[in-house]
This record gives sequence, C-alpha cells and structure tokens, in this order.
Amino acid sequence: MFTYSVFHKHDREQVVEVINRVAAENRFLQTGCYVSSLTWENLLACGADQENGYLLLTVYDSKELAGFVRLSPDDLGGRYTGNVGIVLLPKHRYKRIGTKLLDFIVNIAPVFGYKSLVADILFDNFVSLRLFTGRGFTQCSSRNLYLRHRNAVVEEVKMKFFLRDCQGKHNVELPND
Repeated sequence: MFTYSVFHKHDREQVVEVINRVAAENRFLQTGCYVSSLTWENLLACGADQENGYLLLTVYDSKELAGFVRLSPDDLGGRYTGNVGIVLLPKHRYKRIGTKLLDFIVNIAPVFGYKSLVADILFDNFVSLRLFTGRGFTQCSSRNLYLRHRNAVVEEVKMKFFLRDCQGKHNVELPND
C-alpha cells in the first residue's frame, strides 16, 4: 500500500537520489542527474507553500520512498498555471500510483491558486503521455531540446489541462503526517 505526505527537509537526500536513479535511465527526465534550480530549491525548502504555489509530496510504498509528485508555477504560464511532475522508481510503476497522484494534484491545484496545469513530457515517455492524456490533458505545444546526457535532440511535449474542465473535489486537503 502506498502513502504520500508533504515533503520534509530530512527527506532531501532521498528525493535527490530518486531523481538521480530515474535520470540514470536516460529516458524520462531532461537531465542526467539532479540539477539545482530556483524552483527545486523552493520546493525543497518548504514542501508546501500555498501562497506561492509550491507543493512537493513524497510517495512511500510501505516505508520505502517510491517517488514524488511536484506542483510549481510554470515558467511560461505565470502564477495561474501549475507545472506538474511525477517521478516513480521502476519497481513502483504500473500500479496506478501515478494516476492517483495526478488525480490528487488536479483536485488540489485550485487551492494553490491554479486555473490550469501543464506537464512537460519527453516524446518517448509513453507511460507519462498515456497517464496525462488519460486524465484529460491535451498537447498544447512542443519544442526540441538538446539533452547532453543522451547526446541527442529530442522533442518535449507540453500537455495542458484547464481546471474549469475538472469536476474534481476542490475541498481536498493536504495529507497529514
């Protein structure tokens, strides 16, 4: 059984390790390892900050960290568009955990002030493309990126979901510890 909770600073190294392990697959992330950024530092500093639109949930399968889901302001969409990312270690995939996490994010996003959500997905990440499409996200743009760790130019697809289309429960609350 999986559980999720708001990120705590003592989980920082484990979250970075999950990013590095998934990045090492050279398939799902834009980088070959964790790269510090303003968004990541804000997420790792607070875990949840409704006023500024940041949420980082850690996901556990029993007592083992299985991955995380993040919500943060989108670089291009302004404060009213949230960027969603879901990362799960390989042995925790294909268990509908991603679907449940995405449903939670879609339902809680309005509490964080978002009117729409986007996800940036590499063209060959079929699992994520299927997950987001299945939840009602549609492709709104794409761009080519040079990924140094792949030594290749690949397409990144931007998927978008308007929360007014959501019939979710907006009274959802953050999980307690």
